[in-house]
Amino acid sequence: MSGQQQRQQPAVDAGLRRLETELKAARRFGAKATKQMHTAVAADLDRALRRARRAEQRAADAEARATRAERRVRRLERELAEVRSSATWRAGRAVVAVPGRLKRLTGR
Repeated sequence: MSGQQQRQQPAVDAGLRRLETELKAARRFGAKATKQMHTAVAADLDRALRRARRAEQRAADAEARATRAERRVRRLERELAEVRSSATWRAGRAVVAVPGRLKRLTGR
């Protein structure tokens, strides 16, 4: 090798070592950043899953309440139909009908 090449060799080696050191640091930083990102994404996913489960539970509870309310409405409607079809109800309506009609006719 000539003298010129010998002088350039240490400068190239130093630049190469510096680049290798920077690359090593960048790889370490990239690995750490990736790990942190995965941890954050996993935590966000867990929170979203918990919220979804709570929403599903609230929806199931609301459906159960609606079903109970519908059953109660049907039972009360049947009871009301039974009362209105009874002879006592019809007799009471007939007894009250005459005074009601007179009241409307007299305007009081």
